[in-house]
Amino acid sequence: MFGKKHSLPRAVAFVDFEHWYISLERMYSVKPDVKAWAEELRKNYDVEEIAIFADFSNTGLRGELEKIRNVTNIIIDTKNQSEHYKKDFTDFIMLDYIYQRAMTKKNIDTFIIFTGDGHFTSVVRFIINQCRKKVGIYGITGATSSQLKASASWCRELPSDSEIYRTYYKLIVDTFNYLTVHREFVKSGSPEKITERVSKQGRVDRRSIKSALDQMMRDGYVYKSTMLDEKGKKISVLRPNWDLLRRDGLWVQP
Repeated sequence: MFGKKHSLPRAVAFVDFEHWYISLERMYSVKPDVKAWAEELRKNYDVEEIAIFADFSNTGLRGELEKIRNVTNIIIDTKNQSEHYKKDFTDFIMLDYIYQRAMTKKNIDTFIIFTGDGHFTSVVRFIINQCRKKVGIYGITGATSSQLKASASWCRELPSDSEIYRTYYKLIVDTFNYLTVHREFVKSGSPEKITERVSKQGRVDRRSIKSALDQMMRDGYVYKSTMLDEKGKKISVLRPNWDLLRRDGLWVQP
């Protein structure tokens, strides 16, 4: 009678966008997909409000504003205007906002907080124990407080293992594309040199890239090939399976 939306639990979401953006970029060399995250949220909840917090004086964060506005118009700039006190206010402003919503939003079933900071453990416990509501945590894999995760009703870390691998796959594909365009497979197409190049340019641990490259070979995205170097000597290089990469959305032909 009322449609599917009203059968979903009601939720509000609060996003520490500094945690999301900075952790994701530093650890995985990618930027947040705010739209995809919001769509995932709305599949499972009747989302009443999404509030995003960050100090948008940061150039990188400011560059994401257009994407954020496509998801929500509740954007709270936490920049501290004081010339004498430089403390980042994002946590404090966000915590105050969440406490206010917890006290006034009696019709909400689940409070969703996107952060990795252990300072939010107290508000999570308050909402669960005092307000008798559920609290879900979104955080970045490898950058989310264990105490925070343990205190919540549930926790989802981004990116997942499969998403991390796809991120690494795309970095590797970018390198293959470069080697193809510049005809450098003989010079730089060995597994070791590809791993080194991707690790350095993507600022990702070599072991992680090697593991991803090995998985790409098992999946058929990459295969071993033999070429001749300048002296006519046979050398082993890795080559991409462009057709398979294109089919699975890992490469778009220029």
